[in-house]
Amino acid sequence: MIRLTDATRVGESALMNNIFPDEEWEPAQPASDTELWRYIDFTQFVSILENDALWFSRAAGFFDSYEGALPPAKLRKIADGVSDRVSDSESFVRAFYDALRYSTYVSCWHEASEETAAMWQVYQPKGKEVALKTTASRFERALDTGSEVVSGQVEYIDYSNTADITVNRVSPFFFKRESFEPESEFRGVISDFESPDGVRIDEDFVDNVAEESSTGRPVTVDTSELIEEVYISPVEGDWLVSLVDDVLDTYGLEDVPANPSTLNEDPFE
Repeated sequence: MIRLTDATRVGESALMNNIFPDEEWEPAQPASDTELWRYIDFTQFVSILENDALWFSRAAGFFDSYEGALPPAKLRKIADGVSDRVSDSESFVRAFYDALRYSTYVSCWHEASEETAAMWQVYQPKGKEVALKTTASRFERALDTGSEVVSGQVEYIDYSNTADITVNRVSPFFFKRESFEPESEFRGVISDFESPDGVRIDEDFVDNVAEESSTGRPVTVDTSELIEEVYISPVEGDWLVSLVDDVLDTYGLEDVPANPSTLNEDPFE
């Protein structure tokens, strides 16, 4: 738990701008035809079709403890910008970025030209037996016009030796440690974080934000645009391929193919 030396009230826009610099920044974009994959379980698959929505999960619940964290050099730079207004400025800034994780929501996709055995090995034990295939351009077109989603490629950096990154409320979620580079991740990100005037920043601030935020957010999508193909886990039988095909037909996506995994192809037949 981050503890601040003194309870502080904020509402001054200049202070917030120092903590979340409103800098021009956009994540790196893949080529429009770059293939993207999302490995999910069958119930998640049906939920997407039933609700015409993708579920964006709260970043604070992810495995990576560095989600939303700033490189130390950047944290110190931002803290220096507010040091004349708050005591223990590094803890003050760190509290805001910790809270940001609880009101930022992410949909994660894997960039690859085909389904990968490594991804199935990670997700199959978790019950993820369905893989959605789309492209970067289809992902963008599937979102509602005027959507709040910021999407692009994750950049993998050495946090200890990175002197600076451009920061706004979503950019920290497009940087990860180099040890995660095999994920080759593309993300959609939404930030709901707002600091109301006069909010009290004390030792309970992060917990209060966590309690008030939801565990995720559904984001409306055009499923016929989003889903190009569906692939079934190599450890599942043809029955699931048939079931997925029937479900696609039920929801008016009869033109979307349901495919058995290519990993089961026998080169000797």
